[in-house]
Amino acid sequence: MSNTINSYSGARATDRGTQIMKPGQDMDKNAFLTILAAELSNMDPMGNNDSTQYVTQMSQFATMEQMTNLNTTMTSYANNSLVGKGVTMKSVDSNGVNYTGIVKSVTSNSSKTTVSIEVSENGTNTYKDFDVTDILTVLDVPDYSLPAINNMNGNMSFLVASSFIGKHVELSEKDGNEKNITGEVLGVVKDQGVVKVRVKRHDNDEIQEFTYDKIIKAANNKDELIGTEDSKGEGEGEVENS
Repeated sequence: MSNTINSYSGARATDRGTQIMKPGQDMDKNAFLTILAAELSNMDPMGNNDSTQYVTQMSQFATMEQMTNLNTTMTSYANNSLVGKGVTMKSVDSNGVNYTGIVKSVTSNSSKTTVSIEVSENGTNTYKDFDVTDILTVLDVPDYSLPAINNMNGNMSFLVASSFIGKHVELSEKDGNEKNITGEVLGVVKDQGVVKVRVKRHDNDEIQEFTYDKIIKAANNKDELIGTEDSKGEGEGEVENS
């Protein structure tokens, strides 16, 4: 039976459904298996056949299968590692500028892989989906520019600052006499992302706000805090006298 091969113009398979491979085009595992199956089906069972060739071809097929699976796994890993990275796309916005944003998710199906990008368009943050092949460049984005990480760090700072409520603290901030300000922490506030503690000063009972990173010492009460300072001063004096 003839197996006529059609012209390349639009035809992708022979009359019997065999895929047509153009010169220089790579064969996939399905095409390789089709050829192997055709060879086995046309083998003369009565003839003196050498099975070495078929064993070799089966081994080659198994190797091709493993390489294909490895390539799929590595491609999937590379695509998933894009999450959190800054990217520039080939696609452009209404102003003719390439879309630039942060990869929020990667979705793969049998036909393609899609990335969801958070972009700024007309002053508004929005999510747009692109084919992964549309990515032009990839940049490593610092943590502080990621809103989700920013929010998590801010919450952790707020929790740490809240642990000082009711404590008596010494700050690195100086008073009029060039001494460190001391006082009792009454509360914690978050002003435009900056965590601050509200401190009632020991010297004048004035309530002021300081960033919590200015706290250098904390104690359960004023006497304990002052006692620590006194013992530090005595220790320093002993060192000087020795």
